[in-house]
Order: sequence, then C-alpha cells, then structure tokens
Amino acid sequence: MPKIAEKILIVTCSNEPNVKKVIDFLEKDSVFRLNTDRLLKDSTFSFCLKEGNVNWYFCVDGKTISAADIKAIWYRRPSIPKVSADISYFYKDFVENEAQKFLRFLWTTVNNKEIFWMNNPSAMRELERNKLRQIQNAFSVGLQTPESFITNSLDTAKEFFDRWRGEIVLKTFGGVPMIDSNNYLLAAYTSRVSREHLESFGSDIKYAPVFLQNYIPKDFELRITIVGNKIFSCAIYSQNSLRTKDDWRRYDFKNVKHKQYQLPVDIEEKLLKLMNLLGLNFGAIDMIVTPIGEYVFLEINPSGQWGWIERLTDMPISKAIAETLANPPNG
Repeated sequence: MPKIAEKILIVTCSNEPNVKKVIDFLEKDSVFRLNTDRLLKDSTFSFCLKEGNVNWYFCVDGKTISAADIKAIWYRRPSIPKVSADISYFYKDFVENEAQKFLRFLWTTVNNKEIFWMNNPSAMRELERNKLRQIQNAFSVGLQTPESFITNSLDTAKEFFDRWRGEIVLKTFGGVPMIDSNNYLLAAYTSRVSREHLESFGSDIKYAPVFLQNYIPKDFELRITIVGNKIFSCAIYSQNSLRTKDDWRRYDFKNVKHKQYQLPVDIEEKLLKLMNLLGLNFGAIDMIVTPIGEYVFLEINPSGQWGWIERLTDMPISKAIAETLANPPNG
C-alpha cells in the first residue's frame, strides 16, 4: 500500500504575522513550517532527481518532512534565504542567490496532482504586481473595471486627463519600497492627479512610465478574502475620513468603519470564476461600490493580508484557511 500523505507544509518566513493564527487551528503533528529566511541557518535538506523520479526532504528542529508526506502546501509570503553570520561577506550574495534558485527549482518539481496548493508559486509569480493582467481577466468574467493607461509622454497623459475631465488617479505597478535619508519607509499610495501636478512634474514622466486610471467615485470599498469557495467580504467606509478617501491603506481605524458585507450572488459567482481562471485557492480582492451601486474590480493580491479584517469583523478567515489545508478539495 502506498504511504498516505498527511502533512501540511507551510512555506513562509519567520516574521509573517498571520501564520500562527492558522496553525492554532491545525493539529500540531500535521504541520511542518519552513521559514525560508532561515533556510541556511535552521534546516538541513536533500533533493534527488533520478531517472525522472524526484524525492526530497527538509529537517528543522528535529522534525522531518519528505515530498511523499505532503497533502497540502501553503505558500505564504516566503522570503529570500539569509546566510549565517559565519559566512564571509564576499560570498554572501552568491550563497543566498543559489539557495533562492534551489527553492524556485524545487517548487516546480512538485507536480503531484494529489498535492493541494494555496497558492502555487508559478501562478502567483504571474499575478503579483501584474495589475494589468488581473484587470484583463476580471473584465473577461464580466466584472466592471477602470480604464488603465500607461505612458511616458506628458502630452498623452494630458490627453487622458482631459478625456476624463481631470477625474484620474495615479498608481504604481508595485515598485519596491524606498527608505529616505531619515530611515523612514516611503510608500506610494493611489493619488488623485491635478492639472497642477502635470504642469509641475510632467516633464519627469519621460524617465519612467506612469500608471493612470479613471477615478471611480466611491460610496464605500470592499476587501474580499476568498479561501477556496468561501467568500469573506468586508465593507470599508473609506469616505468617512479625508485621510482614506483615495486609498484606505492610509488607515484611519478610528473613523473608518469595517463591517461584514453580503455581496450580490452574481458578483460572488464572477469572483469565484475569476479565482478559477487564475488558478488561485486564496486571494484578497479590492473593489469599489459606487454611489449608484456599481461594483468595480480594482485588483487581487494572491498573498494579501487579512489579520486586521478578521480582528475588526470577527470573520473566521484563519479558521477557513486551516480547514481548507486540513481537508483540501482534492483530498
């Protein structure tokens, strides 16, 4: 009789805040957590490819897991492996790069259809920070989407501005965070664009493309977390605070109410169709509900956070993740 796979492999990093919430709902003996940032410090591993057959194992803190043990893999925001302090700085980049490439290669060999992924890293690489593909696919399943416009030409940016009568926003593609001279993190949020902005800074557009969309008027916003076929929708009343009117990520929890929200059935069906089309078993989706009741898709994050939503609304998102991993749909 073949061995029955019973383990859940969690591929993450040591400082990911929401992993423990999920582990608390799982049987401890069924969970193997691999913190990739500590791969070269805490673990031993082997990989064998022979005559087309693959086998590998990891050992961390006396616990071992092999490829044959795994029924589900939760790929939850892993980070680049970091070398131990006793490795010469001269070799640091080389060693970390080799370890990172090994992990990428390893996950491509996990092609056993019996293993459930949340989410498969190949699908995630295609989608993370690829807002244009997300929007294309959302439109293809019948969701309403904003018009997106990218240019490095000031003249065409002005044409887009005029066509929407100045009702446009500027977004980023998802660039890397920047640290200023005072060691403060600089984040780029969605921002309205004025004629003065274009006149003052428009000449710099030629150095880097800008990502523009038409402004979508808001009654409120939605953060929709999907786990398998379970949908957890949260209304975010971002228009109750000047700070969050254009982007709720500027957080103002004192003034911005969060509450559970029931989506229309047709929107739920379209979102589940989108998840299936993108090959995702988990996703955090941002949408706008306009003053006239239209639902507009903005983006989907295949590794989005949900901790604050769970805390403010009591929706059992962590429990749903745990239950899906413990009893995967193909299990």
